[in-house]
Amino acid sequence: MEYLVRVASAAPKVAVDILLTLKDSDNAWVRRALFTVGATIPASESARLKPVLKAWLESGFGWRTDPREMVDFAVNLLNGGEPKVGRWVANLLFRPGAHGDSLEPDLVLDAYWYQAGLPRIAKAMGTDGFQLTLGWLFEYEKASGRLDGWLFSRPTIRERADTRPDVEDALIDATRDLAVARMTTEPESTVTKLLIVELILARRIAMYATTEALASDEATTNKSSRLINIATQLLFDPVSNDERCRVEFGELARAVARHDPSALDPLVAFIAAGPGPRSSERRERLRRDEDKSEDEIEVLVAEFTERWEHLWLASVGASALPALLAHRLAELDERLGVITDPLRPPMVVTSWAGPNSPLAQDEMAVMSPNELVAHLETWHDHGDGWGPEPSHEGQARQLTALIAASPQSIAGVTGLVRRLRPTYLRAIFSGWAAAFKAGLDLDWDQVAETTRGVLDHGDELHLPREGGDMDDDPDFTWAKQTAVSLLEELVKKADPPRVPPALLARLVDLLIDLAPTEAAWSKYAAEDRESGMDPLTLSLNSQWPIRVRGLAALVSYGPTALWSERARMALLAELERTDLQGASHAVIGENLGRLLNADEHWTESRIADWFGNADGIDRGQQVALSTAIAIHHYHATLFTLLTPAMLAAIALPEPVVAGWHSHNSTPVQRIGEWAVKALVYGHAEWNDSVVTSFFNTVDARDRGAALGHVAWEFMHASTVERSIRDRFASVWDVRIAHVESTGADSAELREFHWVVRSEKFDVEWWLPRLKRVLELDPELAAERYMIGKNIAAAADVDPRAAFDVTKLLVGEGHSRAMALDELSRNAVPIVIARALAADDEPLNSEATAFMNELGEVGHLDLARQVEAVLDGTMTQRDITE
Repeated sequence: MEYLVRVASAAPKVAVDILLTLKDSDNAWVRRALFTVGATIPASESARLKPVLKAWLESGFGWRTDPREMVDFAVNLLNGGEPKVGRWVANLLFRPGAHGDSLEPDLVLDAYWYQAGLPRIAKAMGTDGFQLTLGWLFEYEKASGRLDGWLFSRPTIRERADTRPDVEDALIDATRDLAVARMTTEPESTVTKLLIVELILARRIAMYATTEALASDEATTNKSSRLINIATQLLFDPVSNDERCRVEFGELARAVARHDPSALDPLVAFIAAGPGPRSSERRERLRRDEDKSEDEIEVLVAEFTERWEHLWLASVGASALPALLAHRLAELDERLGVITDPLRPPMVVTSWAGPNSPLAQDEMAVMSPNELVAHLETWHDHGDGWGPEPSHEGQARQLTALIAASPQSIAGVTGLVRRLRPTYLRAIFSGWAAAFKAGLDLDWDQVAETTRGVLDHGDELHLPREGGDMDDDPDFTWAKQTAVSLLEELVKKADPPRVPPALLARLVDLLIDLAPTEAAWSKYAAEDRESGMDPLTLSLNSQWPIRVRGLAALVSYGPTALWSERARMALLAELERTDLQGASHAVIGENLGRLLNADEHWTESRIADWFGNADGIDRGQQVALSTAIAIHHYHATLFTLLTPAMLAAIALPEPVVAGWHSHNSTPVQRIGEWAVKALVYGHAEWNDSVVTSFFNTVDARDRGAALGHVAWEFMHASTVERSIRDRFASVWDVRIAHVESTGADSAELREFHWVVRSEKFDVEWWLPRLKRVLELDPELAAERYMIGKNIAAAADVDPRAAFDVTKLLVGEGHSRAMALDELSRNAVPIVIARALAADDEPLNSEATAFMNELGEVGHLDLARQVEAVLDGTMTQRDITE
């Protein structure tokens, strides 16, 4: 099999004939070889392997098979003139299937490789693959039980909720991008195909694709007319009156208005129709509340409808609305407050797996507030903590999710602390915090009453504990912690203010006067310091430092706040405690910028106490300093204020204590990054004390890491000012000269590749410096820089230097094999071709010899690739693909 794979490209027909005789083999290496061969030979020969794949459908494709080569096989067919067989193979690999009773779709490829390979398949299929990817998306939703359900994992079609690899996100992206591409030629057909599957998700994709088509340069007058007709049908279809569609609805309406404002005139009738069946559902739910009269119910329904109207009008935007609706939006803005981010997607609620609930969230949602609280009050857990029985904890998690999305679900009910278990009170506080962060209104009197009641309650339970160990809170400790956490969130300064002033004053009193307890401090101080949490994370997860966070938030209002002096005294009193775990010090580091903005003089007078100075820096001060420089971007004022502390930290014989482990730099490296930025921004010279101390005393690897991280930030910047770029270039020149003069510290230059990859510097500048860096430390060539494409492009500018750099990177022995993996795909053929084409006989000879050397170590196709580059039939992109 290994031999067959090596020679298949030279004798593809014979290789396929051999594989056809092995369709009955269950050998994993045989099955792997089929895909390896099929990915590299002409597509016409690869297509002949279809019968073998059919024979293996039941038994699978072998555990040794490389998923990347499986995708390569399909791409080869699609790009090589065999689209029918290519789509068949793609469907084989990417169509999700049902997995028995499980809601986890059955996939041929592992989820990671599925989402990594799908973009390549979609690109190779082009718009002809649109219906296929749409079908895969439908099958995935069906198999996962999400047909027409809320898609909390994808709140907007435009972008993912996060960057983690996800099959569903990959399917949405592929279907979306192909729909957008297809809208340029077949807009009506594309939208029809999306709507016919009757998925709200597909409808949202249709809206997004139409928006993008209207925004494209190809949207001519005639095409715009067709697209506007499609857009208005989408917008004013009653099915689109759905909160899940609101973001895409608003974006599409704005796009339509830029082409033809009059096309949005039907929006008047759309808004007048109200939120559809949701009003009736709300009315029926409220009628179950025996404490509400019909008049009171109608008032609540009217308020709900008005809020809906406000949000949807704001989503379209005043500039796009017909005049009548623009005037109405202005009225609502004045009375209810401006919605600052109307295109924020619907609330995303984290789902949990674990404890079970006797009621699902949607069952809770149809109960009135009184009914829901009565149920929570009277339901009992009769289980023993084993098995899938419902529990208080399971029900509490459903309650949190419900309140996070709809805080009015328990609004108006009093006496919660007396009636409910601390498990449910904890859930309510968590739900209120999530709802508040999402911009939803709370029942403020209920919040204040319940928070006060929990903080004023003893730690002991007032009801018998039920269920197993994790089914019911053992006391009020966790409820009190979530209460303080809620207070910390509510008292944060906001513009415009969100908490009514009178209520804010009550919450401040609770935080300063009622929240502090010696019990909370004692519990925190006794916790295991080896818990694994860094100080900043700990400050978010323990009651005592959470209150310190709240006090810092109160001080951040500045000296004019009514509670300013009380909050300062309370904060300073807590900071006097001997906090060996460092959470309070992390809080100070995190809030340094806010405290300076609130009262510069008061804060500066405490910098030495909080962060250390030339006399030394203790453990707590190290935590404060490392947190501050990790949380804050470089700023000249902070650099100056923290200079004594940074000098003390650099001088420490042991590593600086990190306040936040999640930051990808060590504290000393972060100090170096600030020192480099001070030079780059022109705020410091080489004689600056921090700059001098860092570059003269810190280990060369830490220095190199600091330089490399700044270069990495250059790579991620959209633009870099010329003066800043030039000063950073000077920094590198100084450090290269240092290594040349000392003959040591070459590790300081080990991350120069980020400069190359940043593409912010001219080739004429970085190419000779890269060569010099590699000469100063040949071990650097063993690093996998992923700069092949940059070197290939540089060969057009300076073929000699590009060739020399490539040889240095390829190296010898094991390092050569490692380097070839990336360089052969992105640089080697181009660089050798440019060297052979140069008017330089010595370079021509060296390039020929180098090509022969690489051929001897297994780069068998190199001569053909170089020849293709020379005759213009192959580009760098072709080689990469």
